[in-house]
Amino acid sequence: MIRLLALLLAAQAPAIPKVVVSVQVPDVVQVAAGQSGEARIVATIANGFKIQANPASDRFLIPARLRFEPDDRVRVGDPEYPAGKPYRLQGAKTDMSVYEKSVEIRVPLEAIGSGKGAAASSLETTLQGSLRFQACNAVVCLKPASVPVMVRVRIEPGVTTPPR
Repeated sequence: MIRLLALLLAAQAPAIPKVVVSVQVPDVVQVAAGQSGEARIVATIANGFKIQANPASDRFLIPARLRFEPDDRVRVGDPEYPAGKPYRLQGAKTDMSVYEKSVEIRVPLEAIGSGKGAAASSLETTLQGSLRFQACNAVVCLKPASVPVMVRVRIEPGVTTPPR
């Protein structure tokens, strides 16, 4: 009897797509040596799913969080997350703050180096990172997951002033 009930519930639950969140990054971000720039990362969320916003609406929820590994050529600032949208689960007393469909996260970048030590030609590096999230639909919350994020940055020669 329990098996039959489990099969019936499974048949009614919507199928979970293999990819719930995918990430699009710019082809390349160009920043002059010693100057600042910005990478715009867009996370696309599968139809019917939502991910917790950052900050999350409660401490036990897992917010979307974009992180990058340190890089010797580019200083990565704190990601700028948009405000989430209110969403209330059936039977809940309060709203959660979520992202759905797509969300753009802005990441400030600063190319390290300027003046005498500035490169004479452009350099390229790839920032390695990940977006961690927890996705939920109206029926189930999936376990927390991460997707890789790689951003190519081209550092152009900085403007130097001749020595006096």
